[in-house]
Formats: sequence, structure tokens, C-alpha cells
Amino acid sequence: MATDRSIRIRALLAAGMVFGLGAVGTLAAWTDESTATATFSAGTLDLKLGTAPEGPFTDSMALTSLDMASMYPGASKAGMISVSNSGTVPLAYALAGTASGDLGAALTVSVFAGGAATNNASTGSCSGTLLGTADLPLAEALISSGRSLPAAGTESLCLLVKLPATAANSLQGATTTATFTFTGSMGS
Repeated sequence: MATDRSIRIRALLAAGMVFGLGAVGTLAAWTDESTATATFSAGTLDLKLGTAPEGPFTDSMALTSLDMASMYPGASKAGMISVSNSGTVPLAYALAGTASGDLGAALTVSVFAGGAATNNASTGSCSGTLLGTADLPLAEALISSGRSLPAAGTESLCLLVKLPATAANSLQGATTTATFTFTGSMGS
């Protein structure tokens, strides 16, 4: 049988092991950490339209430079419009046209980058670089490939609207209102 003395020695040894392991565990538990922070904010897309070349720029405008009364087969009209990216990120924009009725379906449009619009009594013309195909039907995509426009960038366009020489006789007296819709996008 164990004596009181041996029980005390065993108890002291067991306590030493417990305290010894605790001291080792405490030494191994030292830690240190550092952190880094970053701030993120989303940019904005803000496509605006204005009179060429300097604006003022707004979300919508009347393109009165293209208004034409008493059109007839072969007549055309040119007008300038500026597209502005008032946002903080680059964008790509497309242009589509719409118009109602038979006259709207008969009109064609050519879009030119830069340059200037020139009009006489019945014929309009645009200088600058033709974008895409000439004489597209007004009621379709006029710029479909997405033109790049950097943040705070502006681009002047010349729109040339024609009533083709082959326009039907039934179009006499017809009217329509054309709408040109610019759509800006970014990313996929």
C-alpha cells in the first residue's frame, strides 16, 4: 500500500506535469496579426445627348435640325447630335431608330462620326466617317457594334435621313415622328 509520503510525491509530480504543460502551451499560444483594408465604390454610366458639338447635354432632346416638311422622293436632311458619357466609367453605346407608318418604314438613315451637316433646299449631306452601312432602314439598329466612349468623353454624329427616289406614290401627305434611341452599356 502506498504511504502518505508517496501519495504526496505523486500528487506533486502530477501537478508539476499539469503546470508544466500549461506553461508550454502558454508560450506556444503567443500570436500577432495585422490587417489591411480597401474601399470600393461602383462607377456610373450616364449617357447624355446634346446639340453638336458642345451641348448642353440632357437625357432627351428634340433633334429639330432633322425636321423636314414637304419631303419628296430623293429628298434628304442632315442633322448633328453629340453623345456624351457624363459617367465615371467608359461605356459602349448603340443606336436604334423607330418611326411609325408607311413613311417611317420608307425612310433610310446613314450615320457619320465627326464631320458636319450641310443642307440646301432639298438635299442634305454629312462629312465625317460613315459608320457601318449607308441608307439603313430607319426602324432598325443604326449602330449595333457598340461605339466606345470614355468617361467624360463626347462624340459628334451626323445623321442623314433620306426618302429614297423609289418612294411609293401612296406616301404623299404621310407624316411620322422618328425616335433615335441611344443605349449605353458596360461589361457583359
